[in-house]
Amino acid sequence: MRAGLITCRRRGEKINPLMNAPINWHIEFANIINCSRCSVTTDGNLLRDSDENVPQPGYIGKNYNTARVLLVGQNPGTPKSLDKKDLSYTAALRALRDEPTSERYAQLTAVLDAFIPQWPVHGHYFPISECGLTLQDIAYCNIVRCRTRKDKVPNTRIAEQCVNEHFARWLRILAPRVVVFIGKWASKRGQLS
Repeated sequence: MRAGLITCRRRGEKINPLMNAPINWHIEFANIINCSRCSVTTDGNLLRDSDENVPQPGYIGKNYNTARVLLVGQNPGTPKSLDKKDLSYTAALRALRDEPTSERYAQLTAVLDAFIPQWPVHGHYFPISECGLTLQDIAYCNIVRCRTRKDKVPNTRIAEQCVNEHFARWLRILAPRVVVFIGKWASKRGQLS
């Protein structure tokens, strides 16, 4: 599969005023990393702990406001083994969780700028460069912000909670012109918000 369902904003449609308001992304990201609405008892496949399996907010490129392209996946992938890059990524997530400052957010963004180009979504499922975009032009998030055991599909209850708590808010704040859902599952859940 090369690309998911694409949803475009209609001409003349008003842009959400939240998009022009200053957003404290370090607070938005920290709120997601600290989220505790779901637990492993809600879904036995959910991976949650205070170390490597914290909720993952996503990514917002420095030039997102220009292109406003949002990629949306199912949920973060579970690495077969935690390599150095994944460990530095999850360490940056925990640092922002514990100290929600713009400096910690900048550190996380720097880690993601180096890490995301290795993710399957970058270049495999959605050809960013073939569309004349760079990583800095897009935002990326998942419907469900937590990993699952063996990349199992999150259950409906988890998906609904995450959409209501996080995804719908990000749609309002980011006001994307284009939303690209990576896969049918993400498309089905994301269009309900």
